[in-house]
Amino acid sequence: MSVRIASVSVWLPSAAHTQLARAAASEDLSLPLLARRAAARGVQAADGRVEMPAPSFEAVERLRTAGYGLNRLLPALGGATTEPQEAAIVERLKIALNGVSDAAQKIHLQPPPGAPKISTLPAADSKVDDRWKLVRVTTDTDTAQRWKQAAQAAGFRSTANWVRDALAGSHGLPIARPPATSTIDARMVSGRLQGLLTQTEALAYRRPIHRATLRPHLEAAGAAVWASLESILAWGGHPKARR
Repeated sequence: MSVRIASVSVWLPSAAHTQLARAAASEDLSLPLLARRAAARGVQAADGRVEMPAPSFEAVERLRTAGYGLNRLLPALGGATTEPQEAAIVERLKIALNGVSDAAQKIHLQPPPGAPKISTLPAADSKVDDRWKLVRVTTDTDTAQRWKQAAQAAGFRSTANWVRDALAGSHGLPIARPPATSTIDARMVSGRLQGLLTQTEALAYRRPIHRATLRPHLEAAGAAVWASLESILAWGGHPKARR
C-alpha cells in the first residue's frame, strides 16, 4: 500500500534560515527533518506552541478578579461620608491592592533559553520576498492532518506558519511569533488595571491620611503590574505576527 505524501512550504527570513542551517549542519541533519521534529514537539505541547512564554489562564483570571475587587471599592471610597467609613474602605483597599500585586507577579513571563526579545526582532511578517528562503517539508497525510489540527488549536490559520513558529521555539530563531491567547488576555487586563490604579490614586490622594496609608500599596501594585506587562511585551510574542 502506497503512502500519500503531503508538502508544507515553510518560509524563513534569511537570518533565521542561516541559523537553522548551522543547527542542521552541527547534527548532520536536513532542514526538513528539523522542521518535522519541531512540528512533533508542537503536536505534543498542551497548547500547540513550542517554548512560547505565556501566563496560565488561571493566573490571568486571578488578576482579572483582583481588578474587579479593586473596582468595586472605588465608588465606596468616593461616596463615604464619615471618617470611620473611609477608614474601613481604605483598609479594604490595602488588601485589594496587595491582591493585585500578588496576582500580577503570577503573570510575569520568563524567557526560554536563547529566546530573542520582541524588540530585537524584525518587523512582523508581511509578505514573502527575495530575503526569505523556503524549506519544503514533506510528510504523510495523516501526520499533516495532525499538524493542521494542532495549528488550529493554537490559533493558527496556516499550518506552514505554525511549523515555522515551532522551529522558532525549538531553535530560538529571530522570527516574530504571535502571542498565546492567555497572553493577549493578560495584556488587556493589565492595561485596564493600570487605569484602575490611576483612579485609585486620584481618589486616595484627596486626603493626606489616605495618601500616606495607601501610597506604598499603590506603588507596589503599580510596579508589579508594569513589570509583568514589560515581560509580556519583551517575551510574550508579536501581536502582528502572522498566524
